[in-house]
Amino acid sequence: MRQLQLIAHGEPSDVIELNTVSEPALGQEDVLISMEAAPMNPSDFLFVRGMYGVRPAFPSSVGAEGVGRVAKIGSKVDAALRGKRVLILPTYEQGTWADEVVVPVRNLVPMSDEADPLQLSMIGINPATAYLLLNRYVSLMPGDWIGQTAANAAMGQYIVALAKLAGVKTLNVVRRDEAAEQVRQWGGDRVVLQGENLHKDIEEALDGKKLSLVLDMVGGTPVGELAKSLKPGGSIVVYALQSGQFPAVSPGDLIYRGLSLHGFWLINWIRNAPRIEIKEVYQKLGDLVADGSLSAAVEQVYPLDQFKEAFKQSLQSNRSGKILFKFGATDETDRG
Repeated sequence: MRQLQLIAHGEPSDVIELNTVSEPALGQEDVLISMEAAPMNPSDFLFVRGMYGVRPAFPSSVGAEGVGRVAKIGSKVDAALRGKRVLILPTYEQGTWADEVVVPVRNLVPMSDEADPLQLSMIGINPATAYLLLNRYVSLMPGDWIGQTAANAAMGQYIVALAKLAGVKTLNVVRRDEAAEQVRQWGGDRVVLQGENLHKDIEEALDGKKLSLVLDMVGGTPVGELAKSLKPGGSIVVYALQSGQFPAVSPGDLIYRGLSLHGFWLINWIRNAPRIEIKEVYQKLGDLVADGSLSAAVEQVYPLDQFKEAFKQSLQSNRSGKILFKFGATDETDRG
């Protein structure tokens, strides 16, 4: 089996190698997955650079999420799983950038055979995070407004889509005109450009409405400007560290208007939530992918042996969609 392995922390193309490794023996509750697709995420590259909340031993397999088919099962695994398509939970206990992966059955959720495997492979991190951000902190009702930073990222697309399905309106902050147009095409209700007049532009876009929830992946001043337009008792949730700056939220807003500031990390939810809740969330998201309600733009797919080209494209800031590895007979022919 071929597997991308991390040999030290550093820049991805310098510290990741494609190696052929022996297929490990299956434990009683393990399965062997023949991979179909696995995306690249910013969190994967933080992991590679040693800046993530999970620290590997070297050499380490790489890649957090993906889907594939169950090829072999351990002696205590339900035989009905053999041949089924499954989602691998993004726990970083196993790397998905490989043509085959051994996974404990507790880290799998069965998925639909009808859905696009490329789209299914991407629901492990971003859609699950988006769904939980929208459902855990505030009881949103149809017609309520939420605000988000870096709205043109893949996460932003999922937040817009899931909010729209719930009848919730989105105010979206981006940095560039072309990004604003992209978010409008996704269905974002209002889009404002990050700049010196951000608060004024937010107020004009809301036209007297107030936000119930602010979702932030940037830090710094933009989230603070959005927070000024929150209802009393509203919530701010930080789920990524794009700028590395602490969210510039006024202590007075937290004290006098009762705003709440939360941090969210998906792995903590996977570690602590009941198994039935995890399965229900992912299967709901899988059903939305299958019926066409939920998707993200894919810019290009690569075979595993072109990993350096895949990394280079994935790390570009002006991409139009996600970059994925695709496995199997179509590796060499289906790219784009």
